[in-house]
Amino acid sequence: MLFFVNKPDERILDRIALVGGDEDKALLLVGDAISFGTAFWEDTLEKLDVSDVYVAQSALDARNIKLSDNCKVVDYGKIVDLLLDGDEKVVSL
Repeated sequence: MLFFVNKPDERILDRIALVGGDEDKALLLVGDAISFGTAFWEDTLEKLDVSDVYVAQSALDARNIKLSDNCKVVDYGKIVDLLLDGDEKVVSL
């Protein structure tokens, strides 16, 4: 399950846990939500069983944040691929 996150609201993590349940989870972080890609949130995301964290290149360029080594920086083309992949459920939070 892919979670498209655009706000850095900590309550979103509770929703990810609730909606995602035992499924494999991935995050696509855009806008200010890229703050979830920092080392500070690494343990929390691991406890939620988030397997992949994708960060929008444009959001990173605009904010100049140091990301965790676990993040994958993606361009618009990859974002489209992630969102439109027919095998993945997408949840926008």
